[in-house]
Amino acid sequence: MTSAFCPAHITCFFSPVHSENILEKGSRGAGIRLRSGTTVHLDEIKGSTKVRIDGKIANASITRHVLEQMAPGRSFDVTVECDLPIGQGFGMSASGAVAAALCLSEITGKSRKEAFEAAHTAEVVCGGGLGDVAGLMHEGDVPIRTRAGMPPFGRTADRGIAFERMTLVVLGRKLSTAGVLGDAERVKRICSAGDAVVDEFSERGTKDRLFELSGRFSAEAGIMGPAVADAVKTMEKNGIRASMCMLGNSIFTDATEEEVRDAIGDRGRIFTTSSTDGPARIIRKA
Repeated sequence: MTSAFCPAHITCFFSPVHSENILEKGSRGAGIRLRSGTTVHLDEIKGSTKVRIDGKIANASITRHVLEQMAPGRSFDVTVECDLPIGQGFGMSASGAVAAALCLSEITGKSRKEAFEAAHTAEVVCGGGLGDVAGLMHEGDVPIRTRAGMPPFGRTADRGIAFERMTLVVLGRKLSTAGVLGDAERVKRICSAGDAVVDEFSERGTKDRLFELSGRFSAEAGIMGPAVADAVKTMEKNGIRASMCMLGNSIFTDATEEEVRDAIGDRGRIFTTSSTDGPARIIRKA
């Protein structure tokens, strides 16, 4: 068995960028890499590929796309273990795709660069996140994607920001990234709002600015649902800086779980973690 771990990744704000070259396609933006993430265990088998996510058989189109790119014609038993919920803006599909790709790079002898490119391609083709893999490839706590896509096309920067504590609150059902980005008018609003805040944060990035610009982006882009908007407003009234995770019915804050509960009561599921500059990595070799 070969196993790998990849951090999760919150996108705070973003602006989609389209290109005929899939390695240039992606998004500009900023996000937070998390100590929590995804672990993938992979065994080569005879017969057909099987994928289990948190103990349940899954279609897992993104994971399967990675397998087909890196090991065509071969079959695997794949177990995916997620520290955080899927579909809530934590970049879990990208995290799982990178972990699976690293396992395959170990098995096939392909490079780490090829693994990240396969994960990015699978995310874009299958309707996952546009910039999570680029953010995860950067080994800093808060990567800024100044140019979209994978290296050498994409570029990331770092302002040296880190969070010893990150509290995540899930307030509703998961959101479909493909569903949001399939709305042309909404994408126009996202691009307009996203380009401005990415440029501002690149020039002057601090923790306070990260929350301020995240809040401005979600309001101008029109993607914050009522439950998230109400919770963020309530937390801000209680002196807690918080904003929406892209794209989910979820919130991130650097307040403690106790402070969050005092502000919003029993609303939502809470997860506690921190930011990380640690790399995605192999944790077990066959």
